[in-house]
Amino acid sequence: MSRKIKKLFYSIIITLIFFFTSKSLALALDISIRVLVYKGKEFSITGRSLTLYIKNNEQIRLESLSKITGRLEGLNLILEVSSESQNTQRFELENRSVIEVLGKDITVNSTTYRGGLKIINRNDNILIINILSIEEYLYGVVPAEVPYYWPIEALKAQAVLARTYALKCITNSAGKDYDLENTQNSQVYKGKNGEYSTTTEAVNSTMGEVIFYNNNIASIYFHSTCGGHTESAKNVWNTSTFPYLVGVECPYCSESPWSGWERSIKREEWDKIIKGGEIEIEYDSSGRILRLNGVDGTKIRSAFNLPSTLIIGIEIRDKEVIIKGKGYGHGVGVCQWGMKKMAELGFSYKDIILYYLPGVTIDAYRRF
Repeated sequence: MSRKIKKLFYSIIITLIFFFTSKSLALALDISIRVLVYKGKEFSITGRSLTLYIKNNEQIRLESLSKITGRLEGLNLILEVSSESQNTQRFELENRSVIEVLGKDITVNSTTYRGGLKIINRNDNILIINILSIEEYLYGVVPAEVPYYWPIEALKAQAVLARTYALKCITNSAGKDYDLENTQNSQVYKGKNGEYSTTTEAVNSTMGEVIFYNNNIASIYFHSTCGGHTESAKNVWNTSTFPYLVGVECPYCSESPWSGWERSIKREEWDKIIKGGEIEIEYDSSGRILRLNGVDGTKIRSAFNLPSTLIIGIEIRDKEVIIKGKGYGHGVGVCQWGMKKMAELGFSYKDIILYYLPGVTIDAYRRF
């Protein structure tokens, strides 16, 4: 092969790589996500150059608005709309109406969001759903899940975890009003108010990267502190699980404030849940309590509001029971405080993810 042909060949290869990489990243940016950010009876929306669309029996479009307030009266939604010139209009909408809001610096009850809003009157509640690109959504998620000042490789790991989790939620939300919530029921999301430059950098530098297992988007879980060993998903949710969610040893989270904890439970509350005088404990392979006197460990954690099921000591007294333990959270998947330490020790974000989730791959996302 001549030099000219070789040069042309390598030029074509580089162009193709750039084309497909750029296309993958563009597709990642194109994906929209629907996040429930409010559920209640009344709301206040402010912003600049707001545009309001009301869709019911007729289509109404109002532009150059500065404020939109709403409240439920019986089954109907009462809207009061103020323009930038201070003119006000009032609408009474039936419960099948759908409202959309676009504009700049859109703020719902003091929290500012990127993208737009969809408002639905559903089951005697107002639902406000933030619709935006998945990458912009992550700007408000990563610093809500881990401190913005953590090492950049830990922040990048969290960005990939959060992106994967969000995409998985989208695939499972067909026919629903929204893909996920803005609380710990899904992922904590604080909108534009919660963004930081460090976490935004982490999102941008991993743009489009997702965790896969057998060419499918992986089921991702993470928690604050595992206490020395992550947990099998089967032990927490009593379902079949993937090989990457069976638990691994973690020597990295000892600096967490949750590496050790102690709780005092009133004896009468303890006796309501735990029957019998003698303590019989069944442990799983991670050292967590599977059952205590026949009661599931997850039920014990919920009943007594314990940080975890990794209980290392129980002292029964006349009027109280002292419980000592380690870790915070369900323990499945990636240990966030372990992630921080690994980053401090020089591990990359990919090293971290592959350690806690053995057998997965990390690759650019290319649609469903």
